[in-house]
Amino acid sequence: VPLNLHFADDVYKDGIDLTTDAFFTKLQAATIPPRTSQPSPGDFYELYKSLLDAGYNGIISIHISRELSGTWQSATIAREMLPEEDICVIDSKSASMGLGLIVLNTWDKIMTGASGADAAEYAKRLIGQQKVMFGVATLEYLHRNGRIGRAAKVIGGFLNVKPVLTIDVDGFVALLGKVRGSSKFIPYLLEGAAEFVRDYSGAVDIAVVHAQDPQLAGELLSRTQERIAVRNSYVTDIGSVIGTHTGPGTIGIVLQKS
Repeated sequence: VPLNLHFADDVYKDGIDLTTDAFFTKLQAATIPPRTSQPSPGDFYELYKSLLDAGYNGIISIHISRELSGTWQSATIAREMLPEEDICVIDSKSASMGLGLIVLNTWDKIMTGASGADAAEYAKRLIGQQKVMFGVATLEYLHRNGRIGRAAKVIGGFLNVKPVLTIDVDGFVALLGKVRGSSKFIPYLLEGAAEFVRDYSGAVDIAVVHAQDPQLAGELLSRTQERIAVRNSYVTDIGSVIGTHTGPGTIGIVLQKS
């Protein structure tokens, strides 16, 4: 169920009406900042109903942090419109591939024979077992869209200081740290990744996300794989909705324990 992108009077469905490359071209040319909006409860109701009518006996519906979007609330309202059905709506307390890795791992659990109830509980456990780290070219986009406060924006404005951000345990974007000079950014992420798995005996899933910088994303992936034990790995663009708030030049990594 895609979120909506608004450029002045034009509305696009994320990933359907507008490619990510076309989005960033429009973003940098826009005189009025774009905005995003969540799907309506009706959008969710129609999808839930169509799945149930097709014979599925339950739905696990996993969404972007409720602190970053109203999507979870719309899904919850739709679930309440179908009170007799087995629909579990989950706030991932994350975004982009932070949400994506939870979905992929939950799907794997279902494919190995887990019940819907067990898979939903597994998804909820995964929420507290991930680390998100990302950097942006400028904090202007996050600040003007209300995702960070003025203090964090001021830190990012200091000469040659690159802030490193995270999504905290409550699902908010927060300042994780800062590095002086872009050359220190990837080493900072590598140290953060190593610290995250220091007392963890298994391999982790990782996802590198980027906004129009696949070369740097590939470098971050390969250097992470050299540093820690990785089970599954992914590289993908950050997406238009998240890109609205982070802007071009964003790059980050998500690590997920299982």
